[in-house]
Amino acid sequence: LDGETAALALVIEYDGTPIGDVALWLTDKEHRQGEIGWVLNPAHGGQGFASEAVRAVLALGFDHYHLHRITAQMDARNSASAALANRVGLRLEAHHVQDWFSKGEWT
Repeated sequence: LDGETAALALVIEYDGTPIGDVALWLTDKEHRQGEIGWVLNPAHGGQGFASEAVRAVLALGFDHYHLHRITAQMDARNSASAALANRVGLRLEAHHVQDWFSKGEWT
């Protein structure tokens, strides 16, 4: 996060093959705020890989970089991501209606 891009990524591997990633980037450097996002190959879902990786990146953001706040935005149709966010301790603060055009429709 200290570099030029103000971002970092953790690649999730299984048996030496990338199966997903978790990214963290600064949204407000002055006020120590960031955003986290993740993607995981659905074939590897339900095995704890994403939970472990997201928890590690959140810990890095809070404990090492001393961020005040880390947010996550996701497509409301993605119940797996919502469940992951809940599992790792993120809380739902808002549900924006039709504010993001994704996969051919407003979500």
